[in-house]
Amino acid sequence: MTFRLIARSVWTNPGNRGKRLRKTLDAVGWQFHKRVIRAAKTIVLPNGRKFIAHCDCVVSSALIYAEWPEYRELMFLRTRFPLESMVLDVGAYVGHIGLLLSDLVDPADIIAFEPSPVSFSRLRENWETNGWVADKLFQVAVGSKAGTVYVAHSTSPVTTMQVQSTASEDTDHQIGMVRLDDLRDLWVGRRIGLLKIDVEGAELDVLEGATQVLEEDRPELIMFESLGDTLDPRIERCLSSAGYTMFQLDEYGNQCFGKYDERVLILVEI
Repeated sequence: MTFRLIARSVWTNPGNRGKRLRKTLDAVGWQFHKRVIRAAKTIVLPNGRKFIAHCDCVVSSALIYAEWPEYRELMFLRTRFPLESMVLDVGAYVGHIGLLLSDLVDPADIIAFEPSPVSFSRLRENWETNGWVADKLFQVAVGSKAGTVYVAHSTSPVTTMQVQSTASEDTDHQIGMVRLDDLRDLWVGRRIGLLKIDVEGAELDVLEGATQVLEEDRPELIMFESLGDTLDPRIERCLSSAGYTMFQLDEYGNQCFGKYDERVLILVEI
């Protein structure tokens, strides 16, 4: 990453106001660490949770450049998150979203799904580093039907990883796929505060396998990423028919309805 991109990451994040110089020094120090020391190190997140920062992980850099990556969305979630509710994290990657909410929700009430072997290993490592039981972490993909899918072998976490229905030279690691509707016993009788989905274009598949979750369990908030310059109308119909309203947050953190920018997080509420 060039110095210009690093500086942009630091100076454009509203959560860095009042500490941009310190965060710039942190970023320079991290770049030195990655190139010279090249070893993982433990950092403390702004809510006191521990995170193992690996040099090959973009989330590690993001958490060092800004204490709250995706600042507006995280602040919105933190102010709206219902107490004593659960988080379903679909496409958890290395677990940073759950970690940054874990002071508001019991870590035992975070259920996370991550198909990539290396990302799942880092997810589990972060849980165990904080002394938490990892029995609600699942190395599976989530979709519209149960079955088997394939992912690529990788030595480092890949944020753009997609599962495939058939094996190939690039995707030969077999994993299970589950439907959220088939897992409702995991949260029976409990309130779902957040359903977060980050599955690189397979959001509709996840939602189609979660019709009972949407209609009966009624997650308070849903967050997912739009990969195009507009919201997929099939996703909009699916969520609207379940009684949800979609919006993004503007530069001030206010709700903005009806217009969706490229590759940004979309929030949904009842």
